[in-house]
Amino acid sequence: MKRKYSSKIFLDVAKKYELNIYYDKEDYYVIVKKFKKVIEPFITLNGNCLIDDGYYIFEIIPKNENYTIRIFVNDNKEILEYYFDITYKNGLDEETNIPYYEDLYLDITVKSNKIEILDEDELQGALDNREITKEQFDLANKTKDELIKSIQNKTNKYMNLDIKKYLK
Repeated sequence: MKRKYSSKIFLDVAKKYELNIYYDKEDYYVIVKKFKKVIEPFITLNGNCLIDDGYYIFEIIPKNENYTIRIFVNDNKEILEYYFDITYKNGLDEETNIPYYEDLYLDITVKSNKIEILDEDELQGALDNREITKEQFDLANKTKDELIKSIQNKTNKYMNLDIKKYLK
């Protein structure tokens, strides 16, 4: 299981960027990355461009949930994709004051109301290689099921946030 810091994720493609972290919410952290100039666009295997000049990544790291949400937004402030990382723990690093999460390998994407589950093989491999426990494996699958239900029912509070007020 890897600890990932919000201040580093996807910024390796950026030549110039703006990073803002908001700590003022009671139950989650907000991280906004605006890509002013990228080394090259980030294009997924299916041909979708998720990062380019003027694009944003809007991240929410809930304090009391076992997932994070990353929202890819284009230069017209249109949502391109939602990306959920299933996590073991989310928190705030005491030394750096940077939000982080402990990744449980399993991911979910939502694009045009189509839900896709990613990396189930990685989750199984982590269990087989004893990188995670059976309890963590079960937590990842339970969280995935609950998350899918909240996405389908349109009750996921983080997908329903007004993110445009953060996009400058």
